[in-house]
Amino acid sequence: MDTVRLGKYIGALHRRFQTAMNHELALPEINASNANFLLFIGEQDRVTAKQITTELAINKGLVSRELTRLETGQYITRTPDDKDHRTTWVRITPKGLTACKTIRQIKQSLWDQVLGDTTDTDLETIFTHLADWSERAKQFK
Repeated sequence: MDTVRLGKYIGALHRRFQTAMNHELALPEINASNANFLLFIGEQDRVTAKQITTELAINKGLVSRELTRLETGQYITRTPDDKDHRTTWVRITPKGLTACKTIRQIKQSLWDQVLGDTTDTDLETIFTHLADWSERAKQFK
């Protein structure tokens, strides 16, 4: 099997979803990139920019710019840690939680179109493999 094609398909899926998300999103200050950040932040009690960088495999410059955009839009807040002023905690706001609901609905609609008649069993298998491969790929710095 030509596993190089796997990367081609994963990359193409990602780019097409980013494009579709950018067309569908009508929230001020939200784009396909920071929508993923917002979803990740919304799943946490609090998170640091470094955690976002690590978990989503995004460079810290982009994370910083997008967090500023999200903060300007009042989707998140950033608060310095009381004990360690090198650490800044990122938390989602009520406006951010509402935006997450919209983002999830858009993503679900897009995936429903792409997945079509794929069975739940097949989806679970694919999900399990992708999660495993993602964990293994964390070794690449």
